[in-house]
Amino acid sequence: MLQRVCEPRLVTAGRTLYGVSSFAALVATRVLYMEERRGQDPDPCYAREFDARILERGPDFVVLDQTLFYAEGGGQPDDTGTLRWEGGEARILRVTKEKGVVKHHVDRMPAAEEVHGVVDWDRRYKHMRMHTSQHLMSGLVFRSYGARTVGNQIHMDYSRVDFQPANFTPDDLKRIEDDCNRVIASSQAVRIFEEDRMVVQNKIEDRALLELIPQSVRRLRIIEIGSADYCPCGGTHLKNVSEIGTVHILEKRSKGKETDRIVYELVSG
Repeated sequence: MLQRVCEPRLVTAGRTLYGVSSFAALVATRVLYMEERRGQDPDPCYAREFDARILERGPDFVVLDQTLFYAEGGGQPDDTGTLRWEGGEARILRVTKEKGVVKHHVDRMPAAEEVHGVVDWDRRYKHMRMHTSQHLMSGLVFRSYGARTVGNQIHMDYSRVDFQPANFTPDDLKRIEDDCNRVIASSQAVRIFEEDRMVVQNKIEDRALLELIPQSVRRLRIIEIGSADYCPCGGTHLKNVSEIGTVHILEKRSKGKETDRIVYELVSG
């Protein structure tokens, strides 16, 4: 089964809306990093701490009224961190999304209703660098070779992207690497904004798997890197591609008919 390139989410006024039959679903969780990029300080993707109220408790998780923690999905791993309250602290071991509900899995249940969340920044920032570089590579490959991204998985130390249709030669890989690093050297800004679905459909051509997003979702969160990429996405991203460092392609693997996987690392930055 192919992985989704990104995970667009239904957002209204900065709130992710869920359609599930639980108490938590009656009050939308405000996903703070999903907000449009308007020069805030700190930027929504760079904010590290927040206050929240617990809406629901499970056997090993809590649902919050707002969060900065990314739930695993769309090829991006989850965030980890801590929830603190007066006299106590819990580690967030993983963050999942089940039937639309974001669950913060903890090593101990908070003893208060109001908590202060702190994101593990080193992990988050490495994922931001990798995810932004994946968008850059996917956009450039689509424009140069007409191959769309049909799967991806990022890690802190390396990532992989699956392209189709593709049969890259060593010269192609060198060109892709050089094109990525050329854009990085140009220090282009990364925009995050919402756009009407019809506008996105007219712009995106076949770059992303837009058909996987329910038709009921009419406003999409867009990640735009100059002229290099324009794609719906629910992930966390850098403010400028110069923060990526240098893309170094490690290898190409054939993943079946007309499908190539590029594995790469970021060697500086």
